[in-house]
Amino acid sequence: MSSVLFQHVTILDRNSSWHGSQADVLIENGIIVKISTADEMGASFKAGQQTMSGGYLSPGWVDMRCQLSDPGYELREDLESLAQAGIAGGFTVLVTQPNSDPVQDNAGQIRALLQRASHLPLQLLPMAALSIGAQGKDLAELYDLHRTGAVAFTDGRKGTQSASLLMRAMQYVTPFQGLIVQSPIDQTLAEGEMVAESITSVRMGMKGLPAMAEVMQLERDLRLLEQAPARLHIGPVTTREGLAIVRAARARGLSFTIETSALYLLLDASENEGFDAATKVYPPLRERASVMALREAVLDGTIDIVSSSHHPQGREEKTHDFFDASFGADTLETTFSSLNTALGGASDALEILVQCISHAPRKLLGLPLATIEAGAIAELTHFDPSAKWTPTLSDIRSKSKYNPLIGIELQGRPLGVYSRGAYRAVTEG
Repeated sequence: MSSVLFQHVTILDRNSSWHGSQADVLIENGIIVKISTADEMGASFKAGQQTMSGGYLSPGWVDMRCQLSDPGYELREDLESLAQAGIAGGFTVLVTQPNSDPVQDNAGQIRALLQRASHLPLQLLPMAALSIGAQGKDLAELYDLHRTGAVAFTDGRKGTQSASLLMRAMQYVTPFQGLIVQSPIDQTLAEGEMVAESITSVRMGMKGLPAMAEVMQLERDLRLLEQAPARLHIGPVTTREGLAIVRAARARGLSFTIETSALYLLLDASENEGFDAATKVYPPLRERASVMALREAVLDGTIDIVSSSHHPQGREEKTHDFFDASFGADTLETTFSSLNTALGGASDALEILVQCISHAPRKLLGLPLATIEAGAIAELTHFDPSAKWTPTLSDIRSKSKYNPLIGIELQGRPLGVYSRGAYRAVTEG
């Protein structure tokens, strides 16, 4: 472990007494040993010390939605490339979906994954399958998975379609406060969809996923929650119609959390009209009215968490025409930039941004506070919200190179992370 000095950084951490202040932050052996007003630490410089200047410093960012491709699909992504993509995106914690091959549905697999990930430069936290094989038929051994280290239970992007299975899961996890993560798409309304149901689907001549698929699943799951109160997290919500269901449920007194993903705050369905397979994501990009409604929902607190929905695909899956290409894109490296660009100019946008990608997911997962105070363990993200940049293929650290934002100017960029006792600059890879 080395000595690291951040000079003239603006601290963005509402749990810190230094929130909003420009200060110098000194870290020794993984601990924040001193924070002082700018320029007071000049005499603290040591030979070999890493020194960074300017920008903002916040508690380390947490991504709630990464597709795990290792084991089974290592040509798309392995643990090392996933970690490098996470560092490039400014994240110190990645929460993975269980849909690898084999599916992460038993304690042995979770234990092995945690052991394999222990050497990574950031923390990997696995979600386990809610059902055996994520097939939606029989519950997995949820308590054993919880004790082994699974932070939540989910069947992945298609969600749990069986109402009876989901209700049993809610009842089962309540005694040990297990967290269920559910995708809000009724798959009976989603068969054969390629894009969102909109004027874009008409122009492209393709079947569209209606907003009703999200509305129906949200209504069902939240009605189940009324009957079987449990810790429920739902996402990504992508439609303005879905947001109306969320607000109505909260008005009835229901307690749950909601997530969207950064791409849905920036791009709309018209991006699909170029038939670029990189824009084919799941759920599909929505019409502009939903994009604007999602932005407002982030700013007013309706949406609790913003994630990457990082779902890498390889050349074999993406080098087809739009109809045959697989859903998914590599988005970790541009998640913050997407969110910052979408919210740019809004009052208190940066504080809301940090709330959505650091404080809220940490609270949901029961992670340590990671506050910026003297004596605290250092887990930090260093970033510049004003930097303008245009992503290129060389900026993408994932094995997958299918990012729909390549070539589009964005505002705001991670500079580096301090995680597991070391500072790693984004430019270092």
